[in-house]
Amino acid sequence: MMKMNENMEAMLEKKAAMARKKINALMQNMETMEERKFNPFPHFTLHNLLSYYAPQLYTEKDLAQIEKINQHLRQETKLPLNIPQSTMKGEAVNKKKRCRSSDEGSMADKAKRRVKPKSTKKMVPKKQDKEKLSSPPPILPIDVEIKIKELNGTDIKHIMCKELFDSDLSKHQSRLLMSLKEDIADDFLNDTEKKTFGRKDRGTKSKLVGIEVIVLDPSFREFTMSLRKWGKSLYSLVQDWKHVMRQNSFEIGQKLNIWTFRVNSKLHFLLDKN
Repeated sequence: MMKMNENMEAMLEKKAAMARKKINALMQNMETMEERKFNPFPHFTLHNLLSYYAPQLYTEKDLAQIEKINQHLRQETKLPLNIPQSTMKGEAVNKKKRCRSSDEGSMADKAKRRVKPKSTKKMVPKKQDKEKLSSPPPILPIDVEIKIKELNGTDIKHIMCKELFDSDLSKHQSRLLMSLKEDIADDFLNDTEKKTFGRKDRGTKSKLVGIEVIVLDPSFREFTMSLRKWGKSLYSLVQDWKHVMRQNSFEIGQKLNIWTFRVNSKLHFLLDKN
């Protein structure tokens, strides 16, 4: 009986040692993954598309790397990056057609081929496209209008309805990312502010210069923050965003209507939960 107990204890000790070994190996793998730096060059086209349509998957540093590569490629090629292959194929086909001789054209006319009438199917827009085209800006809530009037605000614009993602509420990233439609991407900025974006900090030579703005949370508390631009229509509100999160119980999936206005030419943002 004692021998059986000793065998059981030895077996349990052996299993515990194996478990400890597996846990140590797993911890080492996790540390290695954390230390691994983001490299956008492998699968750059995929990273480029994802950073445009789902920027919440990347940190600000990652987005800056992708934008830097984009700028370099534009300078090298002097062409837009995402050229659909179908367009290129279409141009090649058109060139072939233009190279046909006049004899071929006359022979084609003599053949008198019967051409089937084109089908007159109505183009039904997709649901997402229909929503983008038909969705007017929301009505300015009365309490928001009163607050802006109290501040003597002018030039009121609705720039987007923002859905909050986990990256927007991350204490580590501490920024609110805004992907705007191209037609209003810089419509809310004045000429001086437009020129400011694109410049780099003289000290770091890599950090993009932002502009100081005032942000009002849903309770109309004011925060001084920095607005930065990442790419053509991607903006982020940084500095003090963690304080805004602390004062509000924001949740993943929650939607905020974001308004801009000016007080004595100073750009203001207002976050509205209505």
